Amino acid sequence: MKQVRSFLVALMAVVMGMSVTSCLKGDDNHIFTMTVPVKYNFGSFLMGDATTKLVPTTELGFLDGNMYMISCQYDQSQVTANSTSIPVTLLSTPLCIDPKSNEGLTTTKAEPTNPLYSLDKQQSSLVYYDKNTIVLTMPYWVKVTNSSVEDSEVKKHSFVLSYDPDIKATDTKLKLYISHVVDDAEGETVTRSKFTYAYRAYSIGAALATFKEKTGELPKYLELTAEINDSKDELVDKDGKETSVERSVEYQYAFTE
Repeated sequence: MKQVRSFLVALMAVVMGMSVTSCLKGDDNHIFTMTVPVKYNFGSFLMGDATTKLVPTTELGFLDGNMYMISCQYDQSQVTANSTSIPVTLLSTPLCIDPKSNEGLTTTKAEPTNPLYSLDKQQSSLVYYDKNTIVLTMPYWVKVTNSSVEDSEVKKHSFVLSYDPDIKATDTKLKLYISHVVDDAEGETVTRSKFTYAYRAYSIGAALATFKEKTGELPKYLELTAEINDSKDELVDKDGKETSVERSVEYQYAFTE
């Protein structure tokens, strides 16, 4: 299975919501590409600064989501320091990254049914859309049918984000937990031997408010934790022995007051 590595690499290069590279050779060319999380805004896309709009040069069609990941090109010669509207050429269909209805931030950890493939910074990432919104890239095990992953398989997977409300006054890290939950039918056995990526935008404003209420300030770090198994899609083996490991990774919180 061809992994979605090019998209992941672009996403992991985002700093404060933007990844930009030149797409042509030569000192005089001004065409750049970027992969960026955005918010849909009546035919255009709003960046995390809440003022800059990316306006597609072709009609978008119907979009019913809120947050998207887009890959696009723009002409830097048309952009000034005061530009608030930038025409862009989309390179692919916008990818909706809204969480499912059961994935929104909670204070109650959901029990994972399956592990993530990885949580390290080489194969997963956390970037900021704005001070209250994080975008996660998470590799996970999937079933492949005829060299592709069917929509019915993707829809089975949920990634529930929770935070630990037991925050001490001296804490500097906001602890977040990702639970990978798969909705297989009772008695169904599914072999998942390849991995792909899930992209989700989560609002963590409530967790940040709780943290500040208890410590007097915003966190210095966000700590992500999940069950990981990069060998096979299981938490425990047939004998009940735990085969996954709980792993954590820290990211600096990128905002101050």
